[in-house]
Amino acid sequence: MQIAPDQIDPDAAKVVQRLRHNDHLTYLVGGCVRDLLLGLKPKDFDVVTSATPPEIKRLFGNCRIIGRRFRLAHIFYGPKIIETSTFRANPRELEDEQGDGGDNESGDLLIRRDNVFGTPEEDARRRDFTINGLFYDMKTGQVIDHVDGLVDLEARLVRTIGDPDIRFREDPIRILRAVKFAARCSLSIEPETYRRMMEHRGDIAKCAQARVSEEFYRLLRAGAARRSMELLVETDMLEMLAPDLARALKPKAPDAGGSEKAADADADASVDGPDAGARDEGDLRRARLWAYLGALDRSTERQTTAPSNALILSVLMLPPLRDALDPASSGVRDIGQLVGHALEPALERLRASRRESELARQILLAARFVLPPGNPRRRREIENKDFFEEAMRLVEIVADAEALDPSLAARPMLSDAADAGAAPGEAADDDALPPELVSNEARDGGRRRRRGRRGGRLTEDGAERPAPSEARPERADRPERADRPPERQTQRQTPASNARHGQAPAPVQTAPIDLEALFAAARSLSAAPPRPAFLGNGAFGGQWGGSD
Repeated sequence: MQIAPDQIDPDAAKVVQRLRHNDHLTYLVGGCVRDLLLGLKPKDFDVVTSATPPEIKRLFGNCRIIGRRFRLAHIFYGPKIIETSTFRANPRELEDEQGDGGDNESGDLLIRRDNVFGTPEEDARRRDFTINGLFYDMKTGQVIDHVDGLVDLEARLVRTIGDPDIRFREDPIRILRAVKFAARCSLSIEPETYRRMMEHRGDIAKCAQARVSEEFYRLLRAGAARRSMELLVETDMLEMLAPDLARALKPKAPDAGGSEKAADADADASVDGPDAGARDEGDLRRARLWAYLGALDRSTERQTTAPSNALILSVLMLPPLRDALDPASSGVRDIGQLVGHALEPALERLRASRRESELARQILLAARFVLPPGNPRRRREIENKDFFEEAMRLVEIVADAEALDPSLAARPMLSDAADAGAAPGEAADDDALPPELVSNEARDGGRRRRRGRRGGRLTEDGAERPAPSEARPERADRPERADRPPERQTQRQTPASNARHGQAPAPVQTAPIDLEALFAAARSLSAAPPRPAFLGNGAFGGQWGGSD
């Protein structure tokens, strides 16, 4: 296995050369070396060096130091980041050598600080898997292997460095990383490593939710979303990450008297069944999700940028919403509320940021106006929005999946009051944009105006209105309005003004209150609105459990 110099990113090569020129031992490391040896295109290039983070920052003006548990340097070249770390030793081994292994007695091996610097060999041995512990020396063109990673690459195996029991207890996120590498690189998981993964999968709950969510997104972002999801279902890890999604992806159990053959046939139909009419709604949603994940992988291969977290959420939540979001559907009164209810449990479970939550909601809502046949007028109104490009990418994913299997196409939801003269599949032209897709100024009806530089406001034709001090003449010069009605020129008499002038307050006339009408209105407001049957009762996405 050899690596050609022209396969190395030129910016990563600059970082290595500058560090070496300043007498720091420096190698390429990790995933970029692994992918180049496997004939894959690395998604990024990482560097490891003997220089400490402050020394790296002094050499690169485009550098920023990040992290507390694991401090490293990010060197920026436009949107590209060359991640540069310092050779480290395993802090747990250092504690054992110093006799400070108190946590070991309680069985807690979780690493909470990882800033103990070490040698290249110590750095290789502290990494998670043998295939990620390889260094590439650009000066000699040789791969440096301290952990037998080349042997496992030849055998196409994912194996931990050292005892898998200890490595997974040190950092349970490594269990999800093993799934990612097996899916993305088409590798098998070494039997003992797999056994310990299954034993310690519950420890994932000990990790910070932000790390778990980000690793979940990485599984689906790396071009192997479908295979990653299959492995998560197979190992029951999806049950911890997204319980209702896990139940939705498992085929229904056969009846008590059903045969094993019938169960297998049902499982096959849930993924690749040829006839949508033969499926129930749960099977159709399962088939759609598997097809969308496959289309997401093909989109990732074609596109130059990886899918965003918001787009991934949109793909996961689209199957139960596909019919309602179809442009020809007219049976949903408030599509914005429907999408919001569908997304809310998933966003809460994955601790999505406010920006990601809003963007995922906008992507799904925009799909209603850009899915064929769409609404050209409404589409033009959102073409310049931030979410439009991601919405178009979602539509491409749907079109790709449904082109391969037409039975996955939408079944428009038509209301009883639908226009009898409308042609089948024709989108309603008066379908208004949901408030989520409209800017604040448009929602306010244009009432929000920019102030002029001198405190004035803009008039309706765009001219600047003079400031009040300039617009009003002095009182002595102001002409009297002879046409003003006499009753408008007199001071309005109110109870408060009468009291100030020593007059008796005028009686206030009030209309009698209809208590029965008031109580009836209160009961109508407190009553829960009827829940459409297609919503279901699921937690991850709201509708997954609806028909199963």
